[in-house]
Amino acid sequence: MAHKKVLIITYYWPPSGGAGVQRWVKFCKYLPKFEIQPIVLTVKDGTYPILDPSLEEDISDDLPIHYSKSIEPYLLFARLTGKTDRQVSTPATAFSTEGGFIQKLGVWIRSNFFIPDARIGWVPATLSKAKEIIRKEDVEVVITTGPPNSTHVIGNKIKNWRPDLKWIMDMRDPWSQIFYNETLPRTSLAQNIDETLERKALKTADEVIVVSNGMAELQRNIFKRKYHVIPNGFDHEDFSDRPSRAAKNKFTVKYIGSMTEPAIPYNFFEAINYLSDEHRDRISIDFFGSYNQKVTAVIEEYNLGGIVNFQGYLPHLEAKAEMASADLLLLVIPRSRHNELILTGKLFDYIAAEQPILCIGPSEGDAAQIIKEYQLGVCFNYNEIKPIQNTLQKLLDGGKISYQKWNSDFQHHPFSRYTLTEKLLELIE
Repeated sequence: MAHKKVLIITYYWPPSGGAGVQRWVKFCKYLPKFEIQPIVLTVKDGTYPILDPSLEEDISDDLPIHYSKSIEPYLLFARLTGKTDRQVSTPATAFSTEGGFIQKLGVWIRSNFFIPDARIGWVPATLSKAKEIIRKEDVEVVITTGPPNSTHVIGNKIKNWRPDLKWIMDMRDPWSQIFYNETLPRTSLAQNIDETLERKALKTADEVIVVSNGMAELQRNIFKRKYHVIPNGFDHEDFSDRPSRAAKNKFTVKYIGSMTEPAIPYNFFEAINYLSDEHRDRISIDFFGSYNQKVTAVIEEYNLGGIVNFQGYLPHLEAKAEMASADLLLLVIPRSRHNELILTGKLFDYIAAEQPILCIGPSEGDAAQIIKEYQLGVCFNYNEIKPIQNTLQKLLDGGKISYQKWNSDFQHHPFSRYTLTEKLLELIE
């Protein structure tokens, strides 16, 4: 049987790391099992906030990958500030208005002149390359995944050029309503232009994928149409070889992923501060990934320097091993408007790691509902301190919290990448 060819346009691709990269690396891994031939179009020499070359191990030699050039404003900003392109494009710092005049000016320019985002310089060359691939490979379906939402601008232009093609728009995050826009010095004109681009894309796309039920509800308020929910997930094969849990003399809490300013868990740190000296001596908290500099000030305020450890970004398989070796996994939903719809990629890896989760976020949010439905741990609001302290004391004294392990095979778990690829297949066909 001839495979149906699908062109996937994504800015983030290995050696870039992160949850968004894993989403489409894994889809490309499993789509051929369902008689679909993915073809990837990505950026040449992009500026990535994090690198994870190990993800290339999941890419088949048979997967066609094409590259297009981009004009990268982050490179110029890096030269002006004396930082690396990775430093200036890291989410925890890229949108921060903390710092000197150059930093603030750079964020203002990025917020008001690069719409929908700072990857807009990728559009011209990518549109040209996409048309070339579509003609040559007889592509039937085009999928754009964002952020960056510049990819959807490309998709809209392709659909206008070839209305007979099916265009599937994959929204990993909200577009104009993304939480960090609240902290940007954005003018109303820039916001209106962004929303107009978004509505045009939503009107034109044949199918639109979002990652949570709450996000579907948000998008319906922007443009009424059908939205398909395909969340992020975990690859069961990434957790097939679980490391044996070594004996430890401390209770370990681990947080894996970037921590932007709205995601700083102030109440969690305060709860740690209220623990007795005996309990504080028994606990160790490890952060893996990039973090906003304000975290450092919070740790100093509560004198947690001997408890909290910053380990830096880990390749995805090493990160998953760290998750599986934790006693408790910390999940923080950013404190922002519409945060009830946020389903971070790490939640699903946490599920497969099979360790209890302590979640801080909206009690009725999509993440909290999954944790409660599958009995994965405990959830707290942002202003709860004493309940977190009591929970930690209970665990440090040898107690347990509500947690239910998955008692079937992980390949067919509702959030496995294999199962989610089956859902994507329905839209492609």
